[in-house]
Amino acid sequence: MTDVQLFPPHAEALTAMAAIPGIEVAPTMFVRQPGPEGHRGPEAAGAMLMLQATFTDPVGARAFWDAAVDLMALLEHAPGFIRRYSFPDGPSITLIALWRTIDDAKAYASTPEHRAAVRELYRHRWQNSHYSALFELRSSHGRVIFCEACDGVTPAEERVCKKCDAPLNDIFAAGVH
Repeated sequence: MTDVQLFPPHAEALTAMAAIPGIEVAPTMFVRQPGPEGHRGPEAAGAMLMLQATFTDPVGARAFWDAAVDLMALLEHAPGFIRRYSFPDGPSITLIALWRTIDDAKAYASTPEHRAAVRELYRHRWQNSHYSALFELRSSHGRVIFCEACDGVTPAEERVCKKCDAPLNDIFAAGVH
């Protein structure tokens, strides 16, 4: 079985990227959280949440993060939650969360804890700006795995190369991601 690894852009690719007007490459923090459906790949998502925020006040930012930690803890058991990713993007923070269905995402947003956190955000104005959007995903070509033993290309859920029967490494099913 293949060993899936992280291969960030090599130095020459980074240099070429940096030469493209408007592109910025900077070190950052990346937070990833799997949920109860974390064994599924992104192709299982029927909905995606995107949040973006900016901050100007360190006290407000701290209060936001304190509330966010509590909400993240609730995601561990949230029905239909696949996984979330968040990262600073220059002076803003971006979050992308994958859900099995849009109803699962809405149910989490309707919990008393989430509703209370949103009320506090608006009451105390923790952020300079806030954006939130929930998208229903309607189209996907599915995820495929490229076999390293032959030239086969197999849908990820099959787990065995359809051409040579070699086992395929699905990092989501293996709980690595």
